[in-house]
Amino acid sequence: MDPADSRDLFADAKRRSFAAGEMLFAEGEPGDMVMLIEKGRVEVSVTSLSGRKSVLAHMGPGEVLGEIAALDGGTRSADTVAASAVEGLVVSRQNILAFVAERSDVAQAIITELCRKVRNASDMFTTQSAPEGSTRLARALLRLFDKWGERDNGRLRLSERFSQAEIGEFSGLARENVNRHIKAWADEGIVIVERRQLFLLDRGRLAALADI
Repeated sequence: MDPADSRDLFADAKRRSFAAGEMLFAEGEPGDMVMLIEKGRVEVSVTSLSGRKSVLAHMGPGEVLGEIAALDGGTRSADTVAASAVEGLVVSRQNILAFVAERSDVAQAIITELCRKVRNASDMFTTQSAPEGSTRLARALLRLFDKWGERDNGRLRLSERFSQAEIGEFSGLARENVNRHIKAWADEGIVIVERRQLFLLDRGRLAALADI
C-alpha cells in the first residue's frame, strides 16, 4: 500500500506495543482489527495437528497484519507473535471496511498486497517441501537476506538477529542441523557469523545450493 494511503487509513488508529514473545493474533480468533507494524519483527506461523510448527513469514516495519480476516469476516489463519519488541497502529475492521468502500484505489492496493502474500506463501511451500535439508536452508536464507539484508562494508548482513532455532523453523530443520550447515558453509566462504550476526559472502554459491 502507498505510504500516503497507509497514513490516511491509520490516521485515527490506536497505538499498541508488544513485548518479545507476546501473541498479537492467534489462529482461529475473530479478525476484528488490522495492524500496521511501525517497529520490530513479527513471526507468522501455523501449527499442525501433530504439534509441528511451520513459520510462514517474518514481517517488519511498513507491513500490515490481519487484513485477510478483517476483510472477509473470518477467523485468523495463523498465529502472529512478536519476535522482538513490536510497536504498531491498530484500526478496527469496521473502520477498514468503511475506508475501503470510499477509496477504490486503496481496495486495489490491498488486493495487490494480498496477491503478494499468496505468492509468498507459495514460495514458502516450495522452500519447505524441498527433500534435502541443505536445499531448504539455502532457500530460507536467501529469502531472509532478500528481505532483511543490508550492506555492511561491502557485505550483506541480516539486519535482524535471527536465532538458529528461528532459521530452523523457517526452513523445517532442527537447530542442530542449521548450526552444522552454517559452519560448513562458513568454512567454504559462503556465509560467515561475526558478533552473532550472519553475513552472506557468496550469493551465487548459496543460490546453487538452493537449486534455483
